[in-house]
Amino acid sequence: MAVSLINPDGHVRVPIYHHVAVATGSRQVHIAGQVAWGENGGLVAPGDLAGQVAQVYRNVAKALDAAGATFHDVR
Repeated sequence: MAVSLINPDGHVRVPIYHHVAVATGSRQVHIAGQVAWGENGGLVAPGDLAGQVAQVYRNVAKALDAAGATFHDVR
């Protein structure tokens, strides 16, 4: 099974780390742990849990989009 590793546009780049892995065959998308970092690597909404959670979901949405998926595809 081949695996494509993706770092979505608008995500912070971390050496030797990929935010998304897409396996071919039976298509599966795996998204690595997301945190409240903006695309430049800085913490978004310091001291604001709701703001940080919102950033995490924005990052997950970008990761899904990079793999050709949306939240509707999450099971």
